[in-house]
Amino acid sequence: MNFLFKSISGFQFPYSLESEPLASTPIWQAVNGHRKSDSLPVTVFSFDKRAGDGGLGDLVANAVYNFKVLKLPGIVKVLDVLESNPSTSYVVTERVQPLETQNLSQQALNLGLYQLTETLECLHNQAKVVLATLSTGTVFVNERGEWRIFGLELCSKLSDLTHLKRWAGTYKNLVSGTKLDIPALTTSNADSMLLARFVSSVYSHRPAQWNPLLSSLEQGRLTLAQFIARAKETRPFQSTLVYVYLDLKEFHIKDPQGKIVAMMDLQRKIMEDPKALRGCTPGFVEHYLIPEVAQCIAAVLDVQAQQPMATNTTSVLSFVALLLELTCSEDPITDSKPVFDKYVKPLIFDNFKQPDRQVRFLLLVYFAKYISKLSNSEISDRIFPHFVQGLADNDETMRIQTLKRIPDIVPMINERQLNNDLLRHLAKTQVDANVEIRVWTILTISGLSKKLSASNNRSGILATAFTKSLKDPQIKPRLAALYGLETSLELFDVETIANKILTVIAPSLLDKNQQVRSKAKTLFRVYLSKLELEAEEIPTDNSEEIAVNFGASFIQDDANVVDKFMETLRFSSPPVMEQHNGDTISKAQSDAGWASEEATWQGTGVWEDSKTDDTFGKAETPANVRVSSKGKPPGASFSGNVRIQKSWNDELEEDDWDSWNNATDLQTQTKAPKKNQSLNSKHVPNNESLMAKEEDLYDHFEDDAAEDGWGDEW
Repeated sequence: MNFLFKSISGFQFPYSLESEPLASTPIWQAVNGHRKSDSLPVTVFSFDKRAGDGGLGDLVANAVYNFKVLKLPGIVKVLDVLESNPSTSYVVTERVQPLETQNLSQQALNLGLYQLTETLECLHNQAKVVLATLSTGTVFVNERGEWRIFGLELCSKLSDLTHLKRWAGTYKNLVSGTKLDIPALTTSNADSMLLARFVSSVYSHRPAQWNPLLSSLEQGRLTLAQFIARAKETRPFQSTLVYVYLDLKEFHIKDPQGKIVAMMDLQRKIMEDPKALRGCTPGFVEHYLIPEVAQCIAAVLDVQAQQPMATNTTSVLSFVALLLELTCSEDPITDSKPVFDKYVKPLIFDNFKQPDRQVRFLLLVYFAKYISKLSNSEISDRIFPHFVQGLADNDETMRIQTLKRIPDIVPMINERQLNNDLLRHLAKTQVDANVEIRVWTILTISGLSKKLSASNNRSGILATAFTKSLKDPQIKPRLAALYGLETSLELFDVETIANKILTVIAPSLLDKNQQVRSKAKTLFRVYLSKLELEAEEIPTDNSEEIAVNFGASFIQDDANVVDKFMETLRFSSPPVMEQHNGDTISKAQSDAGWASEEATWQGTGVWEDSKTDDTFGKAETPANVRVSSKGKPPGASFSGNVRIQKSWNDELEEDDWDSWNNATDLQTQTKAPKKNQSLNSKHVPNNESLMAKEEDLYDHFEDDAAEDGWGDEW
């Protein structure tokens, strides 16, 4: 059927309709569509008013008239009635679906029947009409999950049943064999008998308490009002779902404080019977319950924002818990993404900013369930900045719960947040006072190690983190660090393994705990094997191999030192002075012996300043030395230049071997010899020159002895 038509007057149909009909009967056809002006979802019922078709035109005219007149809550809400086409009438209603009861729970059936009885009671008591068409084909469900009545073809006033009596048979003949099929009833209690028949069709097992009531109702001995009054006292109409519906029904007319009280009562009832919302009529939870809960939470948050210092503000904890349980639990009541995006997502963003620690903890509990429904940009921009603050919270439970949620959020944050912001906070929790937090930190780092950027010194960062925890005083963090090193083996380069990791694992081999020692031993072998495999691939230059015997070299070096020392001593000995008399000879011999001894010290390179630690002096440094002795013989004098023979270690001076002993590298620096104390290695000692300068040498040596503090002791 083509509904996009233009009549002779140029009228354009203001609704776009789907190609397939939603439902079809001999009287009307239902098609879902949207209003063109605002894309509002609607359902369009088209009635074909064919002339001379056995009274169909009169039935359609009566239905269209009553749709215009009756504006009752229990009837499908009519948005528009179009009769521009002479042969067709269009009744545009809210979006509805035909009633399907197969997957509905017992409580959902009880609620639906309760809603129908309210509608029939309203028709009888307020509109003073009888419906006379109640059947499974004339009951629809709107988007809020409410059961609504549509068929008004036989609707008649209770005071005037002429239309009902005239067309009841015609209607029966038209709908025979369809869902609209009902017996032709022409009395004022027709709705009571049709209701009993309807209850038997929707319940597989009728409530036992209703059996006597339904029998009396079907036989006409009980009026509709009497049945409703007695049924409200029975268990089916006192179920949790009926109470929830009654609370929500008047929710919109309550003031903000009344809404909070009603919502708290509603939340308590749902928590007492969590299965009540399972198997509800489609749309009841999504478009009836959740919007009201979300509105109540938003109202409380607004009050808290306007009065941040108020102490009597209501906590939204219970409402947020209800909302998350309905949409983000292990087995949610509804997993509709449009509902989540419209009602739940904004509240998650707002509540992550709240100072209420219990609310933020609740959001962390359900974190893994709703994070997949958020985009990466929403997580990184609106969730992560507040989420990561939980790692610095004063409460230990918040810190550890935040740590446990990090693996869920890591795939959705950007590289800077992962490699910079998050690692900075983890570095603090690694030294937390709580042992469990330190353990979870290492486990968290182990889990995200492969996600870290390799270009951001990943190997060094992981090595530092794990080896730091290997020194933890508690056993569990040390085991966690060993576990992290085991799972991250392939992420470390061989240089990091050799320089950082093995040197820290090795002390764990001597750990007091046997479990740590055993794990460290196994892990040490694994890392060592990786180094050995890498070493086998290093290209080897055999030309660099040398044959040495260090044990024999020590003995040979000692012999060479003795030989060179004696040879140097022989070359350094001064000539014997001429003796003129006994005193002179004794003095000369004494001075010659002293000079020979001194020359021998200098020739071997042994004599140095008393404060130096070097064993051998610089052999090639020339100097003029003035020598004196505190105990010199009176009247003795000599002078001359001392020549130092070339030392045996002269060739080793340029190999940097003794660079570790330089003054700049030591805590205690050696005292540099004075200018007049330098040794001249270019001259051989001369006895006459030494005697000529005896006085100056004596004075200098005495001054030097006084400077180094040795004079007093001597």
